Amino acid sequence: MTDAFAILDYVRRHCLTPQALVQAAGLAEDRLRELVAAGCLPQPTYVLDPSLAVRSAIRSETLAPKLEEWFGAAVLPWARRAAESTLPLPALADRLRQDFADDFRQALLVSEGRVHGWTELFDAAGAIDEAAFTKAFDEIWRESWLGGAYGVCLRRFDGHHLVTKLVERSRIRALTAEGVKPALTAAEAAEVTTAMARLDAVITPFAPHERPHGTPGLWIDRIADRYGLPHPAAPVDLAAAAA
Repeated sequence: MTDAFAILDYVRRHCLTPQALVQAAGLAEDRLRELVAAGCLPQPTYVLDPSLAVRSAIRSETLAPKLEEWFGAAVLPWARRAAESTLPLPALADRLRQDFADDFRQALLVSEGRVHGWTELFDAAGAIDEAAFTKAFDEIWRESWLGGAYGVCLRRFDGHHLVTKLVERSRIRALTAEGVKPALTAAEAAEVTTAMARLDAVITPFAPHERPHGTPGLWIDRIADRYGLPHPAAPVDLAAAAA
């Protein structure tokens, strides 16, 4: 079991409380709740249940007397955009969604997604398959972004970060045969090292209980250790960088 205090330390260093988010974005806290409810901004990235408590023969103490929430640093640029907008909430939700669709499409077109990570979104001629794009985009926006998942794993929620994550993860998986290849050639080792650095540049460090089973644990830590490759540079404080 992961040290609960290590998890708390992570979210407090890398994420923003609702109060910190609204202050940095220039929003009222009530407005933040309205934006989340309207599908303009995602749900909180992490939630601490108030049942967490410590007991002794002398005293019991609830470590979180009330529910605590944190938003990933990737939410802040979107909150700032929402704060600047004068559109009604439904129109704002549509605008934000369409803007990301356009950015995602452009990032795909200039990426190696035809070979790595996003192959199912392209047709045989190398053009975007519109039906596949629409289906994937709907899931990305509604479930993974508004549902909070991409606040966990991406440093920024934009086309470049999203596309790069899957391209580089797919590249590493291909070069290492899903991490079970006995050894890498010098050229393969160099390519994997570069891919890990690119991957690390767009993903968060992940909380301690998530990292071993998530992208950085499986496709950076495990791969670097298995093949004796250098780990990417230590991550920065994401909340401070976003602010």
